[in-house]
Amino acid sequence: MGFKISLILGALLVASLTGSIWQIGRLHDQIAILKGNQATLESSIAQQNEAIKQHLENAKQLQDKNNKLASQNQDSLREVNKLRSTFANHDLDALALAKPGLIEIKVNKAVKRLKDELVKITDPTQFDDEEDNDS
Repeated sequence: MGFKISLILGALLVASLTGSIWQIGRLHDQIAILKGNQATLESSIAQQNEAIKQHLENAKQLQDKNNKLASQNQDSLREVNKLRSTFANHDLDALALAKPGLIEIKVNKAVKRLKDELVKITDPTQFDDEEDNDS
């Protein structure tokens, strides 16, 4: 009877050892898979961080350009208001009738200046030059 118990206990010990070895092997496989997943996630996070940095730089450049355009807009509005007040204070009809030559010279200069400004602000490459200078 003692031999049978020893044989049963030995078989249980071998089965237990075999099960433990199989479980340890399975855990090692899972660890290898998890390490591979971790490496993939770390590279993905690094790529996302770079994309975020690039996006923030682009947003900053756009904000700077927006601020510059807003400043130019404010300058233009001040100039418009100045011209409106100047024209409101002058009676151009009476002056044109009294001195047509003087008005013609002034109008021609103003029209030329206006044409030059329109050409400048409608130039499709006006912002390309600024980007090249900023870089």
